[in-house]
Amino acid sequence: MSTLVGLHDTRVAWEMPPVKPLDESVWQAWVAKGRAQDARSSAVRHTAVKWVSIAGLIAATGLWSRITPYEVVVRFIVAAGAVLVMLQAFQSRHYAFAAVFGTLALVYNPVAPVFSFSGDWQRVAVLASTVPFLSSLGWRDGKLAENDND
Repeated sequence: MSTLVGLHDTRVAWEMPPVKPLDESVWQAWVAKGRAQDARSSAVRHTAVKWVSIAGLIAATGLWSRITPYEVVVRFIVAAGAVLVMLQAFQSRHYAFAAVFGTLALVYNPVAPVFSFSGDWQRVAVLASTVPFLSSLGWRDGKLAENDND
């Protein structure tokens, strides 16, 4: 009692839906919106890195007597922040800032420390290291200033 079931062969071909032509002005507006959003999110990330580095330096200055076990962590945070801000400074053609942050990255290098967190003059040097980070909060990239006008 077997019954054969046959498939009906339908010859309907799939057709692509009609495509609307690309409007160049809409495309350029979409690209400009994406670039502005990228610039804003990049600025927020760079500002966060600067504030974390400032907080690490101020915490190291305030907790000077207890910072010795965490010296490597502070060095790593400040050195990483200095490298990131240095790259941002190169990109925005602030070469003096780039040189200052390159020097900070070398001074706070966690692999080969230049100084230890032990004396009073080092405490002053750590507090003075916040000045470049604070001043870098004030300079703005020319591209970012143009995008803020939109």
